[in-house]
Amino acid sequence: MAVIGIDLGTTNSLACVCQDGRAVLIPNSLGENLTPSVVSVGENGEICVGAVAKERLISHPEASASSFKRYMGTNKVFTLAGNNFTPQELSSFVLRQLKEDAERYLGEEVTEAVISVPAYFNDNQRYATREAGRLAGIHVERLVNEPSAAALTTSRISGEEEGSYLVFDFGGGTLDVSVVDYFDNVIEIVAVSGDNRLGGDDFDEVIARSFCAHHHMDYDNMDQQKRASLLRLSEKCKKELTCQDETELVWEAEGKRMPLNNLLLAGLGQNLFDRISQVINTALRDSARSIEEIDEIVLVGGSSKMPVISLYLQTQLKRKPNMVASPDEVVAMGVGIYAGIKERKQDIRDLVLTDICPFTLGVNVVNYVDDDNPIMSAVIERNSVLPCSRTDWYTNACDNQTKIVVGIYQGEAFYCNDNLKLGAIEMDIAPVRKGRTRLKVCFTYDINGILEVEVTDCTNPGVERAKRKVLTSENLRLSDEEIERRLKELRTYKLMPHGGIRAKMVMARGERLYAQTLGARRQEVAAMLGQIQQAVASGDDRRLNECLRMAEELFGHLDT
Repeated sequence: MAVIGIDLGTTNSLACVCQDGRAVLIPNSLGENLTPSVVSVGENGEICVGAVAKERLISHPEASASSFKRYMGTNKVFTLAGNNFTPQELSSFVLRQLKEDAERYLGEEVTEAVISVPAYFNDNQRYATREAGRLAGIHVERLVNEPSAAALTTSRISGEEEGSYLVFDFGGGTLDVSVVDYFDNVIEIVAVSGDNRLGGDDFDEVIARSFCAHHHMDYDNMDQQKRASLLRLSEKCKKELTCQDETELVWEAEGKRMPLNNLLLAGLGQNLFDRISQVINTALRDSARSIEEIDEIVLVGGSSKMPVISLYLQTQLKRKPNMVASPDEVVAMGVGIYAGIKERKQDIRDLVLTDICPFTLGVNVVNYVDDDNPIMSAVIERNSVLPCSRTDWYTNACDNQTKIVVGIYQGEAFYCNDNLKLGAIEMDIAPVRKGRTRLKVCFTYDINGILEVEVTDCTNPGVERAKRKVLTSENLRLSDEEIERRLKELRTYKLMPHGGIRAKMVMARGERLYAQTLGARRQEVAAMLGQIQQAVASGDDRRLNECLRMAEELFGHLDT
């Protein structure tokens, strides 16, 4: 049984396996390496994942969802065609599809995967990623930070034995900037900073809002299908500007158009560039490095291919960024190599991937000015190398106190209420004068992001009492019984079968174009969709294949 690596992305996801000491990307049912991270519920209750689902975002917006990775570790619920799903449940469908594609490609069962996560993911987001794996029927023992995976790929391709990298990971929905060292077969993350609400999707929205302002349209009150159509056209313009300096956004259904070039896009995205700058500066400051001490600036994530991004980085950092492999694939390749290491494959040199704590972990202490707004006391600071253990001492804040509640928080804010609460430990104490109780608080944080907190009352030597807790966030996390129940429920949703996926893909593309076009072009699309339906009903494979070829040619022409 094989162990595979999975890059579970906001926009696209990939699977990779290590064969003969090298990373091999696993193609999906359409023969492509990238599987869009989009899920749609079909009319018959069948789950569509990938390119077909992406086409249905416009033709069936009420039944389709994308960018749900942005909400991992939250209580957000997506309603698709009357069915409610959490972000991790939608992610589990993507993982199931990648697992099936891998099993078909490898010819053997896949039961375990190493999954990449943004280094800036917090505890809840990492747990949600593991939960998505369990709901997909995959054992996920190890999560690998995306910059670690990118550094591993970069070092293997470049052949360098050591180096210092600034990994700029800009995907569809998240931004991670990390300083990573590679030496003596050890990959060590020195510092990380990020923004989990900043990515290429935001540039799509900037373009769409500019188009609406140009034509005096109200973007915020636009109906769901129109907005999805406009965002799809905006994404298309953004991709065209990757390989050409100017283009035009043409919304045929509305009879409107707007010219666009990279210079204009740079101006439209100024607020986004300011946010990018903050993340870069934080990572460099926390690493105590200057940009001159960095050997390579490595681009990761599909959105980093935008010329405005590379030009901005070159202007800001006075260094030209490096693209050692396709930014879409570099993380997946690294995770695939690490999966091979986990399998103990003999043709791969063993190496150590160190991890860091991306957020400060601490406890609440009394705010004497405002009792309802406790202050954060750091125990493990961000960028501490994992695994690590830290101890601090605390005391009672009032005379004759009989109880102390130690709240455990994650985040960088001064006030606890502005950070993420992970849990609490309640200790009964003897009533003594203020400052006489001696509580020892020990945080132990392991490589898999599991936090153990132990609180010990050391007031009376020889009769110490301790309470220990492995932290969970009860309102977000399912019990083992709940996961098993939900796993059985999700299995009743069948993924689209491998056979006939080409026809369904062409039909979905045609339905999307029908929603986007008008007049003679729309009639052409409608006629072609009718021909496909007749060819499918005839059961004649030759007739169907010829019809699909003609449809692909027509739809490709209309798309361009």
